[in-house]
Amino acid sequence: MLPVRCSILSRIIRWLPMKPKTTATEDAHQLAEAVLAGERRALAKALSLLESTRADDLPLQQQLLQLFYPRSGNSWRIGITGAPGAGKSTFIEALGTEAASAGRRIAVLSIDPAGAQSGGSILGDKLRMPTLANHPNAFIRPSSNRGSGSALSLRLRECIIACEAAGYDTIIVETVGAGQSDTAIAEVTDMVILAMLPNAGDEVQGIKRGVIELADLLVVTKCDLDPDAANRAATQLRSALMLIPRRFPDWSPVVIPVSSVHGDGIPHVWKLCTQFFSPSRAETIEPNRRQQRLLWLDRAVLEYVYAATREHTNRSTQMLELRSAVESGRLPPPIAAAELFALSIASKG
Repeated sequence: MLPVRCSILSRIIRWLPMKPKTTATEDAHQLAEAVLAGERRALAKALSLLESTRADDLPLQQQLLQLFYPRSGNSWRIGITGAPGAGKSTFIEALGTEAASAGRRIAVLSIDPAGAQSGGSILGDKLRMPTLANHPNAFIRPSSNRGSGSALSLRLRECIIACEAAGYDTIIVETVGAGQSDTAIAEVTDMVILAMLPNAGDEVQGIKRGVIELADLLVVTKCDLDPDAANRAATQLRSALMLIPRRFPDWSPVVIPVSSVHGDGIPHVWKLCTQFFSPSRAETIEPNRRQQRLLWLDRAVLEYVYAATREHTNRSTQMLELRSAVESGRLPPPIAAAELFALSIASKG
């Protein structure tokens, strides 16, 4: 009896109308239309494609970016950074909920650290923002910093563009943490908020001066646990800021103790955000955006040069020889890199 059923089923399948195969351009237009219409699942799919490192996804990525780009650039871009454990996720939930309740459409791009060996990450920030995750005006996207070499994800700029095209007017980027050398958050956002723990006296020593120089607003988190320590930390930070030049001539950084759990200080933080993005400051923010676009160009050129070099050298016997020479200590890596680049250029000619 089973072979008969299989035979009937195969005949039915043959007669069913087959969906015509679409091109990358058609796929991109269909997905972009859904994103522009505000479909969350479409936006999630678009972000996954934009973050892909597969070579065969590149044509679709470029098509999507070309379609999204003219509809981007009108959002408030806010970066949240700080040491691990500073309460960034809880603070973002409180601030994002405050903003969403005020009518803003919030997209949170939360970056989690990737494992050094496995390359995997927990991507658990969405679980730490349950209230904001369920707000109708909010969209949360956790990502990994795999392959970026910084506290940001490799395709963060493209993801910001996509969220703006989807109609989100406030983009909040959470980094994996403020390290000794990572100030990249200022390359992709307009406003930088630095989250500090109440024991800021020790923490100021551990955070690179450059990170504080880039901060437009500093929040001392968890002030409900020890109000006196939080106030002392705020005083120390205000004193430190007096020795640091302003990032923008028309904006003085402010230090605010906050309790993200109880909401203390959160309305004040949001009020300062609205002041930072007031129309009167457009002449300050736009030149910064222009500089960021040029930095993006530099990063993209380096990425494409690296990809082109790898594409050639992965198939090259010279690559194996040079790798062996570097591994054994016979050839300095910069010399080998120069030779590989020259080989790649010669192969294109």
